[in-house]
Amino acid sequence: MVSINSMMMMCLTLIICFGVPLVLFWFVRRRYQASIKSFFVGMIVFIVTTQILEAVVHVYLLKVNQTTSIWLMQPLIYSLYGGLMAGVFEETGRYFSFKWFLKKENRIQDGVSYGIGHGGIEAMLIVGTTYLNNLIFSVLINQGWIENLGLSAELEESVVTQLTQISPIIFGLAGYERLMTIIIQIGLSILVFKGVREQKICYYVLAVFIHAILDVPAALAQVGMFNIYVVEGFITLIAIGFIIFMVKQFKNYHEDLTKVEDIELEKYKQAGY
Repeated sequence: MVSINSMMMMCLTLIICFGVPLVLFWFVRRRYQASIKSFFVGMIVFIVTTQILEAVVHVYLLKVNQTTSIWLMQPLIYSLYGGLMAGVFEETGRYFSFKWFLKKENRIQDGVSYGIGHGGIEAMLIVGTTYLNNLIFSVLINQGWIENLGLSAELEESVVTQLTQISPIIFGLAGYERLMTIIIQIGLSILVFKGVREQKICYYVLAVFIHAILDVPAALAQVGMFNIYVVEGFITLIAIGFIIFMVKQFKNYHEDLTKVEDIELEKYKQAGY
């Protein structure tokens, strides 16, 4: 049996992965008239850069090219490679999105909207769909219906073992990690947005570096070189740093946020209120 606590943590993670991005976008859209286009561009660019372009490079370097595939079998080198690839592809996608596709969407709330779309679709695809499957399998296991799926005995045993023996904390930790990651993705978007708006390429380079460093501990944790709680602590510190950074940027670009209020106020005045 899958414990009720485990299933509750799965539900919490699902709410974070699907609900938080949508609620955040609803808020910035309603409160600051953030761009809908930026939100969807963030989603699309994440899919294109990570699931298509980056994936092609991974296939070549990890499977097709025998020299690099052997070289990248070393955990530390693979972790550095994975972090760098994620940083280069995602931040480059961000950079050209703001520079080319979102020229008119140049307010800070539009940068936030992009980050919500980018981090939101990542949460939905990477963790959300997995935990939806976990929850469905958990219900099937508890109802005694898992055998009706026709899975091989080995696969069925693996699924049951994982869902019944993993601590509920781990299921909940996935949601917490996604929440921190969404914050970081918004922060990285604001950082690159700032670089494009102020025409300072150094902010893009910094975003690539931060993204690369961020992914290394997580990759090392997968091979047992880092404790998962240490990794989550590291991610939390980065998220807190970005919250501080974003608050400062909201103050720097305060005029962007008040433009909406001024427009709405003018409409009320013209209407005679």
